[in-house]
Amino acid sequence: MVAILVLATFVVFVVVDYYMQRRRPQPVQAAAPAEETETIAIPLSVVGGFKLPANFSYHPGHTWAMKEGRQIVRVGLDDFAVRLVGEIGQLELPERGRWLRQGEHGWTITRGTHRFEMLSPIEGEVVDINQEALKDPSSLLGDPYGNGWLLAVNAPAADGNLRNLVRGRLAQRWMEESVAALHARVDSHTGVYLQDGGGAVADVLAEVPEERWDKLVREMFLT
Repeated sequence: MVAILVLATFVVFVVVDYYMQRRRPQPVQAAAPAEETETIAIPLSVVGGFKLPANFSYHPGHTWAMKEGRQIVRVGLDDFAVRLVGEIGQLELPERGRWLRQGEHGWTITRGTHRFEMLSPIEGEVVDINQEALKDPSSLLGDPYGNGWLLAVNAPAADGNLRNLVRGRLAQRWMEESVAALHARVDSHTGVYLQDGGGAVADVLAEVPEERWDKLVREMFLT
């Protein structure tokens, strides 16, 4: 008899607890936060027919810099410079160990008897040289931002140096102005439009009288 009463009491407790749980407000599960729409900057890949990767930094003299480590910065010529000079015959690059200064002479490119100086976008010690580009300067035309790199520089003040350069939308605006200046100097004198379809012509100097090469390149490269 006692066992029956205990069992009955237990059943009553279970039933009461069941109904109490049903009447108790259930915790509201927070809805999973809606996935935020990520704002992705439109890659500034081509400006006026010239390639301009958005994640590079640019010197107004048409050289680029790309940080690859805490102090290591790779540098080279941008697509504008490569297409302007066209048939680069030779590269005269600084030796390992030489100290470059930002905005000053970094290296020289030649075409025929014409020598064009380029300004370094970064300050530091040259630690590596692209030997393949030295052997075949024409390779720059196909890939100036990749296999066509020129130097690796150990730049102690890399971050400060990069802040002195242009990138992103500022670089896009700068390139638009450079393209406009180039067209004004070339198209008006030769009647040749320097953009063919989606890309710029591969050899701008070929469209310009040779006696004007030095002046044109110096103006574009700020040297």
